[in-house]
Amino acid sequence: MSAARRGRASPAAAAEEPPPVRIRRARLADAAALARVQRASVRGLARGAYTDRQIALWTRLGPLYYAWTLGAGGEIAFVAERGGRVLGFAALLARRRAEVTAVFVRPAAAGRGVGSALLARVETEARRRGIRRLLVKASLNGAPFYRARGYARARAIRVPLPDGAALDALLLTKAIPAARTGAGTGSGGSRPARRAAGSDR
Repeated sequence: MSAARRGRASPAAAAEEPPPVRIRRARLADAAALARVQRASVRGLARGAYTDRQIALWTRLGPLYYAWTLGAGGEIAFVAERGGRVLGFAALLARRRAEVTAVFVRPAAAGRGVGSALLARVETEARRRGIRRLLVKASLNGAPFYRARGYARARAIRVPLPDGAALDALLLTKAIPAARTGAGTGSGGSRPARRAAGSDR
């Protein structure tokens, strides 16, 4: 076999290669997909860190809630999708104390760089807007993910859930350096209930 033939993938191999993951800005039409991803992520990745009741309350958020966050709630969200299917999402609230309000991925996509790419996209958006520090209310299972990406100075907090319950969480922060000159930037739950931004990889 010649070098040219060895360097060319066979049609069968090319057909088996999955399409690339694409990150784009979330739209109102994505609200139902965001709700499904959050529910699957928490149920699949947060067990062991929280009780069944806490998980059930945390996953009561539905499409109407996410439609609100993308509209009147003022959050800026990005989705990661492959072949039209949403694998994960991340969100930013760009206010005086800017906050990463969510990084959630489907369990099957965990550990494959999807959460890292989404968080990096949120940080790029924050930098573009002149934000110099981000905070995140990280769930106990999500805290190692954030710490590995430079979030530190942990402080224990409690994040309210419906029916008087709460999640133990950690408040983490990260400094966002300014972009270099000439470089590209490249369910009926409460709002705080989702902000244990936690089942993320």
